[in-house]
Amino acid sequence: PLDAALAPMAKGKTALGFDFGTSGARCALIAPDGKLLCPQWEVKWGAKERVQSAADWNAALDELMTGIPDDARRDISRIAVSGTSSTVLLCDARTGLPVEDRGLPRMYDFSVTKQAPNGCGSRAMDLISSHAPPAHVVRAPTSTLAKVLAWDAERPLEENERIVHQADYIAAQLCSAEAAESAFVSDWHNALKLGFDVQTLEYPEWLVGGPIGDKLRGKLPRVIRPGGAIGCVSAAAAERWGLAAECVVTAGSTDSISAFLASGVSEVGDAVTSLGSTLAIKMLSEVPVTDAARGVYSHRLGQLWLVGGASNVGCAVLREQGFSADELKELSLQIDVNAEPAEPGYYPLPQATVGERFPRADDGRTAVLSPVPPRRADFLHSILHAIGAVEAEGYAALKELGASPLKRVLTCGGGASNDAWMQMRQRMLGVPTARAEWTDAAVGVALLAARGTDN
Repeated sequence: PLDAALAPMAKGKTALGFDFGTSGARCALIAPDGKLLCPQWEVKWGAKERVQSAADWNAALDELMTGIPDDARRDISRIAVSGTSSTVLLCDARTGLPVEDRGLPRMYDFSVTKQAPNGCGSRAMDLISSHAPPAHVVRAPTSTLAKVLAWDAERPLEENERIVHQADYIAAQLCSAEAAESAFVSDWHNALKLGFDVQTLEYPEWLVGGPIGDKLRGKLPRVIRPGGAIGCVSAAAAERWGLAAECVVTAGSTDSISAFLASGVSEVGDAVTSLGSTLAIKMLSEVPVTDAARGVYSHRLGQLWLVGGASNVGCAVLREQGFSADELKELSLQIDVNAEPAEPGYYPLPQATVGERFPRADDGRTAVLSPVPPRRADFLHSILHAIGAVEAEGYAALKELGASPLKRVLTCGGGASNDAWMQMRQRMLGVPTARAEWTDAAVGVALLAARGTDN
């Protein structure tokens, strides 16, 4: 049954995790102790990194699932999915399909004040400002709630439209044979930026009552504990991919939280920085902290809180500037990690991105990547230092807001392999900094499924 308690997975069983992240989709198959059982498979988004359709997600799911050997698929007992935070679409409850005339899903970095048409984003933000608590995470123009209310401002939400996060949608492809009111189920982590209260574990009155509630009534997903049971795989999914009929799909998480879970950290003050296409930081704290003006929010994780935020800067800019993997290795060896960069004023946003989410929400922020120094190594040094400065400012913001003191930072994502950058960041952060043993969010969300409700 929905949200049934799940004990940690027994020996001999396997858990499959799917991570639909910023740069691509990947999966990992693990034993109950977290041991990786098969090579990992990946589908890169390429040019679709920031513009994806639900059909792209379906195709990636099928490619990843069919890449797993037949005998390994038969032994899978649990599956969970992580997706990018606040990536959302509207689906028709009658068919389970995306509502086509609403356009593509609104991705994690979609800003309603910049990208929603005809002033609809501003109207959505005005409504949120009038009813959401001060400093609430939904006050950011990239929040899930802002995106949904901007859709409503374009055309009122219809009776059969349902709010569906990326991870919710993909999980529904596995465990929902037909569209039904319970077809779309979310989790504490994905629902945070929709307005779900992770302290009381319910939707708050300001969201379900009053003018916002009038618009969203009947359209919000059911929210359960990450790792809780959504249901068994559908007959169609079992037949298509050769899964056992008793295989359980569990509630998932976001990509950055899944990466945190993969790292294995468990002590207050331990943190994980994800250096992927974008930068995200998460730290275990005894107290929650929230400030929408800084893009800071808190997720419940057992008896502790996972505090942090996600920036639009990250390693995507390195690809845009033409740095190959070999060049990054070669030029990094030429960097003096204790020296200041040739150009200390950079802000390395991707070229097409306008606006920043964290450590300060700024809808008008644009990239600063000039002047370009003559030496390519100096250019790389300046970019890496600038990303590190955003990371350091992010952890400083958590401290200022009252989170537990930072003690250690583990690193995951593609940037974790750069030793020179690791040393540079350790100097800037002032705490021990190392590479996480596990760096893949697919492993983290597989662990979430394996542990069940014991998370």
